[in-house]
Amino acid sequence: MASQVQEEALKRRSTKSIDSLMTLASVIHPLTAIPQVYSIYVTQDVSGVSLWTWLGFMLLGLVFLTYSIVHKIKPLILNQILWFIVDFLVVIGIIIYS
Repeated sequence: MASQVQEEALKRRSTKSIDSLMTLASVIHPLTAIPQVYSIYVTQDVSGVSLWTWLGFMLLGLVFLTYSIVHKIKPLILNQILWFIVDFLVVIGIIIYS
């Protein structure tokens, strides 16, 4: 019986660790595109940046956001909201500086 209790405790710790890692990754992942946003707005040069690609990222991200809301997956909700903001900034930058 003690063995089963120990296994359950280990499983809970393991699950909590991966949940914490997922929350951290949910914030860090969208930040990887900040250099692209910075480059667009500072240089005002969008050559080589595809409007269709970033629109695709933004629109398909809405599917992921909807899924995460329906299934109440908080780290994914956070991630997709942040990605939507980043995608939106890139799309607006492309439109302004094209």
